[in-house]
Amino acid sequence: MKETLENVMLMGLGAMVMTSEKAKGLKEELLKKGEEAYKQGQELNEELKHNISEKIKENVTVTVEKKDLTKDELIDRIKNLSEADKKEILKVLKAKKDA
Repeated sequence: MKETLENVMLMGLGAMVMTSEKAKGLKEELLKKGEEAYKQGQELNEELKHNISEKIKENVTVTVEKKDLTKDELIDRIKNLSEADKKEILKVLKAKKDA
């Protein structure tokens, strides 16, 4: 009986140690996977921003090349743009002003 009780206690202690070791390994693996996913997300986000910027530049160029706009027509078109497009135009204008 004493030996059985001792074995049960040792098994419980072994289970705690093993669980701790497995949890540590799992934690490290989860951190590694999370960091990889985060880096991939950042790369995809940068690529998406670049693609959007290029599309905006293409659209603005095509629109301007098709027809000369009056100041009022240009203002009306700018008003209809999305906030993201307006911000991109502002970036371009500021960059040209600073250059």
